[in-house]
Amino acid sequence: MKDTSLRTFFPFFEQSQNSSIIYFDNAATTHKPQCVIDAIQDFYLHKNANVHRSSFSLASNTTNEFEQARRNISTFLNASCAEQIVFTKGATESINLVAKALADADIEEGGRILLSATEHHANLVPWQQLAQKKKLFLDIIPVDKKGIWDVAKGLTLLNEKTCVVALGMVSNALGSIQPIEAFLKKAKLMGALTLVDAAQAVAHMTIDVNALDCDFLAFSSHKMYGPTGVGVLYGKKAALEKLPIFLSGGEMIEKVSFKDASFQIAPFKFEAGTPNIEGVFGLNAAINFICEHRQLITDHEARLIAHLRQKVTQFEDLVVYGDTNKSISTLSFRVDGYHSQDIAILLNEQNIALRVGHHCVMPLMDSLGISGTLRISLACYNTIEEIDFFVNALENVLAQIQSSELSNQAVVKQNTKHAPNSIAETLLAARGWDAVYRQIMLAGKQLQRLDASLKTPQNEVFGCESQVWLKATLHSNQTMSFEADATGKIVRGLLAILIEPIQNQPKIFIAQFDFKKYIEHLSLSQHLSDSRGNGIMAVVKTIHSLAQ
Repeated sequence: MKDTSLRTFFPFFEQSQNSSIIYFDNAATTHKPQCVIDAIQDFYLHKNANVHRSSFSLASNTTNEFEQARRNISTFLNASCAEQIVFTKGATESINLVAKALADADIEEGGRILLSATEHHANLVPWQQLAQKKKLFLDIIPVDKKGIWDVAKGLTLLNEKTCVVALGMVSNALGSIQPIEAFLKKAKLMGALTLVDAAQAVAHMTIDVNALDCDFLAFSSHKMYGPTGVGVLYGKKAALEKLPIFLSGGEMIEKVSFKDASFQIAPFKFEAGTPNIEGVFGLNAAINFICEHRQLITDHEARLIAHLRQKVTQFEDLVVYGDTNKSISTLSFRVDGYHSQDIAILLNEQNIALRVGHHCVMPLMDSLGISGTLRISLACYNTIEEIDFFVNALENVLAQIQSSELSNQAVVKQNTKHAPNSIAETLLAARGWDAVYRQIMLAGKQLQRLDASLKTPQNEVFGCESQVWLKATLHSNQTMSFEADATGKIVRGLLAILIEPIQNQPKIFIAQFDFKKYIEHLSLSQHLSDSRGNGIMAVVKTIHSLAQ
């Protein structure tokens, strides 16, 4: 099959250390084409001057190009004018800008804010904060068991009491293209202010803010092949004029004295301080890249997601979430009988980078009655061959997890008179990543596990995608014993590995135990992290804290 991707434009994949990486986490951030990298480098090499301040030629030319980027973005969104484009650090800051500014606006107590059950935390928490400050109420569009909006019920929640409607155009967790148009239309009739979170839509769909007729729209550069740390808030001119200032400082000032200050009109009244100039230039290059290759991007991503959906049908226990009839190139799924994090960790060993967990939509996962999903989010540089490699790897990973369970059952049935080797000794004897992980999963069965009644918030360790609980008991002889548990097999095994050398040891020994050196001795450094990948180092910090 002919490769129709745009992979050759992305130098990341040409680096030898990256050539084997299968990058399926594009909903989190995308890689950058050479034109974006060039635009950033060109700024520092040839255009480095602050904007909107100095009158010398270099600064004037840079300012002109900066404002040309604003006009280009306005055209990209089909906005009426460039003054409707505000530069921010990203979609999160754009949403916060509106929500925080409204906290200083005149909003009647008792009003209602309409959100959906699929909103990213960035389009939920700012509105929670506004509701608490202004004594408002949140209404949530419900979802079915697949995470698809109940539009009829949602529209009944939108009434004359609704003062704000803030909805994501595309679900970051599920990839569903949401039916926001009906809500925006009714919101206008009800006089409610509207905000669209387009962070997940902007790289995959043509956005027309005039057709949407929304008051505000937010997106991030880094999810559309641009640099990190820069984003856009679009606003209708009237909406921006009514919005109080968000930050104060240089450049947004019109006139200032020791007694008072007056401020510029939008968009400049929202752009305090030196902006991310090189980021704006990079974003502008990314927009040009998308516009130049729009049809190829659309067709290629449609081909990719269709191939992926067809391939995963071979897994009878695989459950897909979201609206598969109307979505971008994202597949969100879990496999019955397997913990998603176990799957993701083992796929990572084969250089497959995908997202696992709640995807910053904890309330949605609670609504679905699950702890999280695996998410494959595809972009224009992914290939059919990568999808085929993933499907084969997933098949092998599921077999490996199943094999470890069968091996464990065999071990339990054995009635040997000899004491088993320590977990550490068994790990040191393992050869190859698959053998190491098999031993890690088997180690979980030697863990002194917590009773269900002790799996309380007080005993939970946060920072892991798998739920983790840890309870320490200090005995009269000043030794400590530990009980622990986790929802994922691999994390459960890692807990057993960590606890083995300190179980029933003196408190002072545990407080001084060098886990880092122990982990390095076992060659497990690459399997233990501070990140949400498994967060086991959060357990180490908890153990040391309990032993103080």
